[in-house]
Amino acid sequence: MAALATTDLSDSNAALLVTGELRALDPIFKIYGKRHAFSGPIVTVKVFEDNVLVRQLIESKGEGRVLVIDGGGSTRCALLGGNLAVAAQNMGWSGIIVNGCVRDVDEINACDIGVRALASHPLKSNKKAVGDKHVTVRFAGTLIHDGEWLYADNDGILISKTELSI
Repeated sequence: MAALATTDLSDSNAALLVTGELRALDPIFKIYGKRHAFSGPIVTVKVFEDNVLVRQLIESKGEGRVLVIDGGGSTRCALLGGNLAVAAQNMGWSGIIVNGCVRDVDEINACDIGVRALASHPLKSNKKAVGDKHVTVRFAGTLIHDGEWLYADNDGILISKTELSI
């Protein structure tokens, strides 16, 4: 599927911006991975400095979906590293958004997957399996619901209630 430009999507769907059915995330994310443009249905997970649930989701079939990780904005450890990025690529995930940090940046950048995160950090996360899957999360200025659609490219990230076209 050809990537849809976020600029074209926002221009063509201006009425949805007014109603809140289409929202732009605040521009706070750094770009990682080979795939700079990606989209798909959202799967959410809410964790804090613990990536066990992240691993569980990544090891399931991605089927072109986008994993949205609300890590509480923590910059004290990484929630995604090179091994998980390779697994996500191999399992068919389109992309991953991390409201937190990543590590193994060179390994992530070698993967054919799109990744956005606040920063990189060398420390690994805890392994206590604390958090929630498939819940509504709030970060970067908006609510994000499991099952909504995400569109990302070099211009930014859009969240939509439904799949969009131009």
